[in-house]
Amino acid sequence: MKKNINLILWVTILLTSLQFQAQNTTPLIQSKLDGTVVDDITNQPIIGASVNIKGTTHGVQTDTEGKFYFQTGQKFPYTLIISYIGYKKLEIVVEKNPVIIHLKEERQELDELVVVGYGTQKRKDITGSVASVPKANLSQVTSSADNLLRGAVSGVVVTQSSGRPGASSSVRIRGGNSITAGNEPLYVVDGILIYNDNNNSSAGVSNAGASLNVMSTINPGDIESIEVLKDASATAIYGSRGANGVVIITTKKGTKGQDNISYQGYFGVQNISKKLHIMNASQWASLRNDVQASIGQAPSFTDAQIEAFKNSGSYDWQSAAFRKATPVQNHQLSFSGGDERSRYSISAGYFDQEGIVLASDFKRISLRANYEKNYSQNFKFGVNANYSNSVSNGVGTNSSGGRNPNPLVSVLLTAPVVPIRNPDGSYNVTNNPYATSVNGFVPNPINDLENTINETKINRILTSLFGEYKITKKLTAKVAVSGDVISTKQNYYAPSNTSNGAGTKGLASIGDRLVSSVLNENTLNYNTNFGENHKFSALGGYTLQYTKGEVVTAGANTFVNDANTYNALQDGVAVKPYSDAFESVLKSWLARVNYSYRGKYNFTLSARADGSSRFGSESRWGYFPSAGFSWNITDEEFANNIKGVTEAKLRITAGTTGNQEIGNYLALAQMGSVNYSFGGTLYTGLAPTRLANPDLKWEKTDQYNVGLDLSLLDRKINFVFDVYYKKTNDLLISVPVPLTSGYATVLQNIGGVENKGIEIGLNTENLKTEKFSWNSNIVFSANRNKVTSIGNGVDQFFPVVPNGSLLQQQPVTVKVGLPLGTFWGYKTNGIFQTQEEVNTQPKINSLANTKVGDRKYVDTNGDGVITALDKGDLGSSQPKFVGSFSNTISYNDFDLNFSFQGSYGGKIFNALNQQLEISTLGTNANVTLEDRWTPTNPSNEIPRATSSPLGIVSERYVEDASFLRLKLITLGYTLPKSASKKLGAKSVKFYVSAENLVTWTKYTGYDPEVSSYEQNNLYPGIDFGSYPNAKTFISGLNVTF
Repeated sequence: MKKNINLILWVTILLTSLQFQAQNTTPLIQSKLDGTVVDDITNQPIIGASVNIKGTTHGVQTDTEGKFYFQTGQKFPYTLIISYIGYKKLEIVVEKNPVIIHLKEERQELDELVVVGYGTQKRKDITGSVASVPKANLSQVTSSADNLLRGAVSGVVVTQSSGRPGASSSVRIRGGNSITAGNEPLYVVDGILIYNDNNNSSAGVSNAGASLNVMSTINPGDIESIEVLKDASATAIYGSRGANGVVIITTKKGTKGQDNISYQGYFGVQNISKKLHIMNASQWASLRNDVQASIGQAPSFTDAQIEAFKNSGSYDWQSAAFRKATPVQNHQLSFSGGDERSRYSISAGYFDQEGIVLASDFKRISLRANYEKNYSQNFKFGVNANYSNSVSNGVGTNSSGGRNPNPLVSVLLTAPVVPIRNPDGSYNVTNNPYATSVNGFVPNPINDLENTINETKINRILTSLFGEYKITKKLTAKVAVSGDVISTKQNYYAPSNTSNGAGTKGLASIGDRLVSSVLNENTLNYNTNFGENHKFSALGGYTLQYTKGEVVTAGANTFVNDANTYNALQDGVAVKPYSDAFESVLKSWLARVNYSYRGKYNFTLSARADGSSRFGSESRWGYFPSAGFSWNITDEEFANNIKGVTEAKLRITAGTTGNQEIGNYLALAQMGSVNYSFGGTLYTGLAPTRLANPDLKWEKTDQYNVGLDLSLLDRKINFVFDVYYKKTNDLLISVPVPLTSGYATVLQNIGGVENKGIEIGLNTENLKTEKFSWNSNIVFSANRNKVTSIGNGVDQFFPVVPNGSLLQQQPVTVKVGLPLGTFWGYKTNGIFQTQEEVNTQPKINSLANTKVGDRKYVDTNGDGVITALDKGDLGSSQPKFVGSFSNTISYNDFDLNFSFQGSYGGKIFNALNQQLEISTLGTNANVTLEDRWTPTNPSNEIPRATSSPLGIVSERYVEDASFLRLKLITLGYTLPKSASKKLGAKSVKFYVSAENLVTWTKYTGYDPEVSSYEQNNLYPGIDFGSYPNAKTFISGLNVTF
């Protein structure tokens, strides 16, 4: 006992002595060190990061400005260790004071958490093909969220229908799977399922022209991250809606311990990137004289008049249609924050873009709020709400239907000797001897642009609620309810002096469309570990989605005057009104199992059963399974000897997904109104218009994918490679039936389409020092598409030309063995130079009609005449490969981002140029007709002038759509923290940016990256005067308080 007391006494004396010594010894830390920790990409301060001196216990945390400060007795150089949740741990050698430290997000590592269907997974455990849009892409200037995908992810091709503000776009992930059903991906925004069907942006007004992009109702500035799910292992959990890929969008949320107020805004100007070369007055007058000579008429212009036109009297209609330095602006104010149990984010945005074409614009007001709170250790509740009001104005310039002419075509075709305005400044709508007068008015496309009302308003509410309860430590239940309501209103009025209103003394249409969708999702998630080597998780759930919509349109014409526009339909002669209503239900059971052994071998099995009201009574349910395996090679012992390889993972997946985007009620018989005469009196009755098909079922896509993920040299080089194969069967095609049935066609599951390709993604850290960094990202993909079957022993058909189309002939075909979007026409063989050639060589018309100076076409079958049998494959709108190359460079407080985007091997049918190379008596023409064939100019490329030319589809107008574009370049400057602090801000950044700066292409039209027929699967890659993309210059400011 005495020994124990002595021992305790000695220990107490020793500890007291040590404590006294520690309190009175001069500390080791004496000299100063200060610095700042910032995000590697955004240069925003990182609050609460740990900074330690390696080999010591001394460390500090960064403050609200990302700054840290301490003293040390050590001499330079020495090593700092910096770490923060969500960022890669960093060790750097410090050589001088102060120091700026850049931390990289963990998204570059395999242990990053990635949003997938109905949850998240570590990238290391994922078996499927999942790609993240780089953060730099999310800061692009754009009116629509889907445009953020352009050039960002391999395997994704985004095509704008036009450059009109807010215009629709087409997105294809790994090619198009369907001929007649939808090919757009499924979007999941904060758990809300959205299909980007541009029908939702139309209220049924046929005159309105181009659709407004439904995705433009989502403010891109609210987006935190975008994940793209590409193969069956990733998308099969969405079953019937996963065949075309899935895009998961997560909006910004608050951060624990950080209450922020931020403002992001910019102002900019836009200009047309390119104008087309059309004839001036002198050139056109000479052409008209030649056309008249070909039919024996006296010339309209003397040589003196033609010479005088070189100095005056020539009117530039094309330039008059475009505005210069049109403004664009965007402003967003955000509030966010959080504590130990909750987090919130609120934002308000305003976007305003005037178009480069007269009287076109797009405006959007958006409000967003989300809130999450842990009410206890077991229960979490969250709500997301988004409201947007979008308004688009401007006459449609697409060719997807409608009665109104395309004004961008009309300005090019109007004779350049015709004045645009009268001497008093009013538009010239009465004096054009080269155009047909209707009710005393002649067309003036500038007047059409300025005075035609074409307004589309969309109000959209997206909201979701969820409750999550931990039943046990391993089992979690989640119930989510979401809603999507889209209200679309269209107003159209063509005054009596416009092209579309002259024939009816004014034309008015109004339309309303309301579509609402409610989705309930109920899931159970089980996670557990069996010992140290086995990790297991399982997901099961049931979902129910109900969609309801209604459409009402009305119109009138023959007004006394134009004063009331569309607001007084009762003052005109009513046009037959239209109304419709529809609803659909989708019920689903889903399941997914993940198993990982020692973190090396990962297995995923998923399945979904969908029951849809859109299909026949015998085929309502579809079943969509998938399986995936991944092997983390670098976790094997033998991989330790492979120098330079940081991480490597092999992925193999297979599965089946479906497509239900076919419209409602197509499996049912349909009755329609019909007029008939009985006893001399006209009656209206009902008659069958569609044959029922109770066996109508899902389009199904079988998918196979092999991928390799590599990180080299401590993740300085990150490489992703995928090869895939997709086969879609049971395509929905309208098949002719015997006329004795009383019907023309019936919709059946008979076709097939195949897609196969490769994808490459490469991210590199080229250079990294204390002050300078340079990172690059390369995206490359090549897809090969072909039709494998169209059923009933048929190997080719020609789609019906869309209603209201301006095409003179059918330019596309669907043929087994060829890609969708294949152009079909004649090959050319120069110009007939002599009468002997006309007499002896094959001609497209009879001998009497073909003359010297006409175009020659190739007799491919050698039968001595040119017929439809001589037409052939002229190429496809689908590119051989697409890619992008982007760079992020930072030096001190400056950062530079620039990206190139390109496409190679695709074709585009330049229907506009075909129209401009048709020489007629009353329309202007392409300047290429200056080289037309004449006896003194024996051109072998441009035929003679004639009053009745043929608008024949030939290789002349199927052009190379390949391009390389300097898509974006941005230079930013972030104020030093001391300067920001004086302004009362945490951070302040200024930047300037240019978009669509330079495009290298052989295409002779406005832009090779357009499609006049929007999302039409059968008519991609056709340009009939699409609204051109603008060159944009902006300056912006980001401030965080």
